[in-house]
Amino acid sequence: MYVEPMIGAVEKKQPTKNGEVEVWRQRLRQALDDRNLDYDEVSVSAGSNAEYVSKMLAGRFNPTVARLMKICEAGGINMAYLFSDDPSEEEQSVLEKAADLSGEDADLVNRLIQSARAK
Repeated sequence: MYVEPMIGAVEKKQPTKNGEVEVWRQRLRQALDDRNLDYDEVSVSAGSNAEYVSKMLAGRFNPTVARLMKICEAGGINMAYLFSDDPSEEEQSVLEKAADLSGEDADLVNRLIQSARAK
C-alpha cells in the first residue's frame, strides 16, 4: 500500500538560529499575549487540539501555512505582521491600540482601512 508523505507540520523539535526562537513565533506570542488570549482557546477556535498553539510557540513543530492562517484569524492577528520587517514605532503604537479595541470597533476600523485601500 502506497502512503502519501505528510506535507506540513513536522512533529519534532525544530532547530533555531543560535538557539533563539524565530521572530515569527515571538511576534505571534506577543500578539496573543497583548490581546490577553488563552493559547488553548485560540487552538480550539482554529480547529486544533487545545495544546497546539503552546507546543507550536515552544518550537516543538512548525505549523502548515493554512493552520497558521487559522490561528491568526482566531486571534485577530494579521499574519503579514509575523513575517514583515520590524514595525516602526508608529506601526507598533497602532498595533498596541488595536489590541485594546472591542470586537465591534475592530470590525469598524478594518472596514475603514479596506475602504481606504480600495480608492
